[in-house]
Amino acid sequence: MIKAVLFDLDGTLFDSSSGIFHTANHTMRVLGFDECHDEKQLRKFVGPPLRECFRITFATEEKYLDRCVEVYREEYRKTGMHMCYPYPGITDLLKWLKAHGVKTGVCTLKYETLARDIIDEKGMKELFDVVYGTDSAGKITKADSIRKAVERLGVDGKDVLMVGDTMNDLNGAKEAGVLFAGCTWGFGFEKKSDVTMGFPVESTDDIMEYIRKENNLMEIRKINTSAAPAAIGPYSQAVQYGDIIFCSGQIPIVPETGAVLEGSAAEQAAQCFKNISAVLAEAGTDLSHVVKATVFLKDMNDFVPVNGVYAEAFSASEVLPARSAVQVAKLPKDVKVEIEVIAVK
Repeated sequence: MIKAVLFDLDGTLFDSSSGIFHTANHTMRVLGFDECHDEKQLRKFVGPPLRECFRITFATEEKYLDRCVEVYREEYRKTGMHMCYPYPGITDLLKWLKAHGVKTGVCTLKYETLARDIIDEKGMKELFDVVYGTDSAGKITKADSIRKAVERLGVDGKDVLMVGDTMNDLNGAKEAGVLFAGCTWGFGFEKKSDVTMGFPVESTDDIMEYIRKENNLMEIRKINTSAAPAAIGPYSQAVQYGDIIFCSGQIPIVPETGAVLEGSAAEQAAQCFKNISAVLAEAGTDLSHVVKATVFLKDMNDFVPVNGVYAEAFSASEVLPARSAVQVAKLPKDVKVEIEVIAVK
């Protein structure tokens, strides 16, 4: 069970790239060194301790590092710290975690007072239970901050998930003995295969989904996608409860045009299944995981051709879904067929 989620700051909670890159190059200008405008190289500046950032990114000599750190921190507090913004979905994720009783914290290699000031400036102070960063000497490691957070939160390390975007975060989680999720939207992990411990996440929804499963959270979730006809009325395209997806009936509307596909019952059934597949894909599953299907026909004489389309739609299913097929007096927009399904993940 996940009782606490800890987050790195730069590249995980906030896109702070513009402020960091600005401040790094400002520091180089002040010291009379060449700036760097290669974004790939500048991305290396995010993650490691500050002295190491200058060494890695600008090949700065040891004798200049203390002065670099001094200039950087002065300019970052004045300008750079204000040039950062939460990544999409972060605020909603933090509120969701709070609502479900999961404790939250920040573990960063940024100077701790700066980290606190940034979080406060963005109006997110109340969303975190603890915030830990490094000290003025930069001697506190990522693992140190994670251990402090775990101890302060009063939880067991095996029940803690660390979310970060660099190898520093991964190694810190490993050293501290907590679980790890590597996010691909930050500065370090460009693709899922870069995450060599724990598991990768491509969006905040992936984190929610993991915690739902680990904590066995049974909540109602709306499924919506533009790849299927919009729900015009007081209903949802689909609703997820746990690992079960209840799909509303789909009629043969082409989502790109919003018009009914004219044609035979078989052709309309094929469009119904295209729409259903789009909804299921949004929910993270597919037709092979359908456990129950209901087919509504305007004319039962169309059963045989529609059944052929139906059989093709479920050709990849190891176990065919349970099914009902009924004739009805009339269907929406006077279509020939409507299909609804229940699926699992």
